[in-house]
Amino acid sequence: MKTAAIIAEYNPFHNGHKYQIEETKRQTGANFIVVVMSGDFVQRGIPAMYSKTFRTRSALLSGADLVIEMPIFGTLSAAQDFARCGVSLFHHMGMIDVLSFGSESGNIEELWQLANHSALETNEQSALIREGLRSGLTYPQALTLAKKETVPASPNDILAVEYLKALKEFSSDISPWTLKRSDPGYHSEDRNGSFASATAIRKAVFSKDLEFLTAVLPDSHFECMKESEIPLFPNDFSLLLNQKILTSDLEKLQNIFGMPGDLAAKLYKNRLEFFRADTLTALRKDRQYTYARVSRALMNLMLDISVEDQCMFADLFRAPWIRILGFKRSSSLLLSELKRHCDIPVIAKTADAKNILSSSAYELFKKNLTASELTRMVRELKSGKSQKNEFTQAPVMIP
Repeated sequence: MKTAAIIAEYNPFHNGHKYQIEETKRQTGANFIVVVMSGDFVQRGIPAMYSKTFRTRSALLSGADLVIEMPIFGTLSAAQDFARCGVSLFHHMGMIDVLSFGSESGNIEELWQLANHSALETNEQSALIREGLRSGLTYPQALTLAKKETVPASPNDILAVEYLKALKEFSSDISPWTLKRSDPGYHSEDRNGSFASATAIRKAVFSKDLEFLTAVLPDSHFECMKESEIPLFPNDFSLLLNQKILTSDLEKLQNIFGMPGDLAAKLYKNRLEFFRADTLTALRKDRQYTYARVSRALMNLMLDISVEDQCMFADLFRAPWIRILGFKRSSSLLLSELKRHCDIPVIAKTADAKNILSSSAYELFKKNLTASELTRMVRELKSGKSQKNEFTQAPVMIP
């Protein structure tokens, strides 16, 4: 039995994701595909458009065999810790043979070279970074310019490099495998046949461009749409976010994970000014901090994720549990192997978590549940339709 793994967000699940699953199986000879997927929030610091149940079902209908949830503490982190979390979960599962990920080059040797050199920073590069910041570049732009060939510019290659670094850090036996991306580019709003970037697809969902969506989303997406789930956007969380800023003192703001001190001071100073979430993020962004970093800090604030929470998460190797979101009944052998080899608790039923997790892991698990319930509340109020909560929603199962 050969099992390949994918770290994903599926925000939303599109034809490029389906192609990756199909090609991973075909080119690596994998019998099964296991996916670690972001839950209710994604790495860019925004809510996932569709629920994790919706996205899990779409992935399973398009070829995945098992989907597990990445804890919120991994999803709302920078690329390095996002990658560490996903790789750590697979490492502790003990039955993953291949890690599959997309990249711009599709060349694993080049990516290994980047991974081996990306942590190095010479005095000359440090000077170039400072010069870039003075000229008005953001820190990531200055870093990329300074390191030139040793740091990739594409967000997808940045993640690819972080996956490789994490595999090396864990001394993992999992073999990396990369697939050259087929879409027009991470930030592109163009379409290449039946492929488009997630950025372009989210824009089409917002504008309700059905023609575009029909071309780039698989049948599984529209099969799941029969449940009439509405998409969520950052501004749907504006009230929750503004309320949290208004009622937080400066010390609390400073103790939020990923919150720079000067950003905390700005939020506190302007706490009586209320903005929509996207406007607030744009106003607080400056050349030192990317939009995504500010957005992650704001979401961590909204969800009360502190520095101590992240330290506890790191102490648990960023893999405090395996939480099953869905699986194929035909892949029951995969579940048997998971139970036999996994060395961390496996949660299939939410109510069991208290009895099988350590006290520190359970405290983190409760915060993960709160993030999900806040998202459910926003979705219910926006749609006017009730949904199952974290205790009544069973894992998705398809034949």
